[in-house]
Amino acid sequence: MTVFNRTGAHLGLLLTLICGVGLAVLERPLSKPAFAKATNATDMVLGIGICPPWRPQSVEVCRNSVQTVLEAFSERLGLSEARLQLMLNEGASADSLKKTVTALANTLGPDDRLIIYANIPSISTAAAEAGLPKRQILQLWADEKPESTELAIETGTWISAPAFAAMLHTVPAGQVILILDTSNSDTIDPDLLETHATNLDARPEALVTSAGAGQMANYSADRTIALFAKHLAASLSATEGTLADVIRAASAGTRQAAIPICVALREKQSNSQTNEKDCTQVPEVHDPADILSTISVPPLPEE
Repeated sequence: MTVFNRTGAHLGLLLTLICGVGLAVLERPLSKPAFAKATNATDMVLGIGICPPWRPQSVEVCRNSVQTVLEAFSERLGLSEARLQLMLNEGASADSLKKTVTALANTLGPDDRLIIYANIPSISTAAAEAGLPKRQILQLWADEKPESTELAIETGTWISAPAFAAMLHTVPAGQVILILDTSNSDTIDPDLLETHATNLDARPEALVTSAGAGQMANYSADRTIALFAKHLAASLSATEGTLADVIRAASAGTRQAAIPICVALREKQSNSQTNEKDCTQVPEVHDPADILSTISVPPLPEE
């Protein structure tokens, strides 16, 4: 497994403006390969976990979440360490992300399938222009909390979800599956990958969000792992069928487990306390090409 360490440098003002967010132009030009429709693609799994030190949760929560998911994918899909990449906390800065995606763009092709599990904090922000919708900003690693969202965007410390999609569209993999484990999922366009300006039209893509509109992405009851990560890993270890069946079982487990967690959270709140996010958690899937149902997972070993 490749683990990326902190690079220290941010993208800065040299970045090219994409969707209102500075983002470096990747070295490899966008190509239009004949994407394979076969379901026996070679899998590459990228895990991204970020728990900034200025947020209340322990940095170990993200480490546990992303490592648990990557280990579950590795065991179920039979992946070697060369087909796993981990970007964790200090190693998941904007500069590190750009370098990682550039490397993937230079190594993956139409016969590869890129699966990304990203446990990333995010924030919703209203666009400056009146009447435009809110957008989601992915809070990549920073040693200290930026003074403002605007400054974080200008310096390239954080990026928007559309800018992240633009980066992924420089990778000529035959299929892309993005599993985004974050709150504020309501500001993510379900067509984020499909309708982006730099979209590779012929490529099947799927987006899974760990929570629905207006919902929280909860932690487990013991607060040691993201709730969806826990159930995704468990489903990968126990569910037969296709990747769609795995995601469906993980979603059902997450939804059920969130109920008592939600009750406990509400009991702790005083009458004067309110939470703008609903602690009910129902993951959502946007898979217009229905690729998840075409990806068979290896059968479980007989006991």
